[in-house]
Amino acid sequence: MDLQEHIDREIQREKEKTRRKLIYAFSMLALVYFAAITAFHLLESWSWEDSVYFTTSTITTVGYGDLTPHSYYGRLFTIPLMWIGIAVGLYFIYTIQDYGRSKMEQRMGTIIDQVDGIRGKNGKKK
Repeated sequence: MDLQEHIDREIQREKEKTRRKLIYAFSMLALVYFAAITAFHLLESWSWEDSVYFTTSTITTVGYGDLTPHSYYGRLFTIPLMWIGIAVGLYFIYTIQDYGRSKMEQRMGTIIDQVDGIRGKNGKKK
């Protein structure tokens, strides 16, 4: 195997790893969201809309304060949701950034290859 094949295989492996991380991060965020929405709907007897609204404002750390849990278990559930939501949200943002970086590097490699191809056709040294 030559060096270029090895590099191509490593690039492909890194792409697959990044894609898996993105799917994993999205799945974690969806799971936290679904669990929190369901918990608030059951614990606080809120509508689904209010549960989505409160979960979103809690995970994003906005916390308008217009809707708050009043039951003991609702408040108890909110505390770990804040920490878990922040952690999962930041991991999701980091993973999106990492995915974007890998896509940008891939595109830059393609552009460099095209420029090198143009230089080669014009008889200039690569």
